[in-house]
Amino acid sequence: MKKLLLFSLMIVFQSFFGQITFGPYSYTNYGSQPYVATIEGNGTIYYTTDGTDPSENSPSGVNQVNVSINQNLILKARLGNGQVFSRKYFVGEIPTKVMYFKPPSEWNPNNVCSYINYVQPETNVDFFGPGDKMTAVCEGWYKSSFGFYEAYVYFNNCVPGPPPYYQGVQALTEDTIFYDYSSGPISNPPACLLAVNDPTKKVAVVKIFPNPVQDYVNIESDRNFIAYEIIDESGKLILNKDFKGSKIDISNLKTGVYFIKLKSLSNETNIVKFIKK
Repeated sequence: MKKLLLFSLMIVFQSFFGQITFGPYSYTNYGSQPYVATIEGNGTIYYTTDGTDPSENSPSGVNQVNVSINQNLILKARLGNGQVFSRKYFVGEIPTKVMYFKPPSEWNPNNVCSYINYVQPETNVDFFGPGDKMTAVCEGWYKSSFGFYEAYVYFNNCVPGPPPYYQGVQALTEDTIFYDYSSGPISNPPACLLAVNDPTKKVAVVKIFPNPVQDYVNIESDRNFIAYEIIDESGKLILNKDFKGSKIDISNLKTGVYFIKLKSLSNETNIVKFIKK
């Protein structure tokens, strides 16, 4: 009984004293100018700024470490040989991403709105719908622009309440997104949108089949992907793995609608939608 109690106390103390806390504590990891981030913990803190896991050969400090943030980076830290903790930091101008959206034909063409909520950089500022009206582009598509690194994007019919009834959809993205209300995010936008977008930027073609799918999703693309995430309709992360070969096993997923976020070597992201039978 004493051994069991001692073992339990060791786990509690390891959990408490093995914690790493990142600062600053103003609910943000972003600054328009260089700033100082802090890493705090009870003991010797080993840390890295290049995204690799820290070891005993990494830079270190006792109880608190200050790190100058003058470029975008990932801080990783651990106490001794404990768990690795990480946080992203951003500095400078936030890049502007373009959101393209195709509403259903029954929507009023003068009532297509969008807004975002930040994921990265972290912030205590949330935006609320319906947001600003989008600009008509071509072939029933609309566009708007926001500055972020990763965000939930919301598209809706600009109606805060009935009548007519509010309709809207959301998507999680790190880049320019093409969202068709009827089919979700697409990676093969129409030519008219590519003409108004950057004509020098190549848009990856990603094909998935079969769809709906039972066990395995097949991926065909002219881009080399190295990792993928599977996200459900609510935006919840279900799976995060390295991408090898051309198939993704989804046999353990429940029936429903999901999105696969594919990441390339150049850190570009493509999102495709599939239905699990």
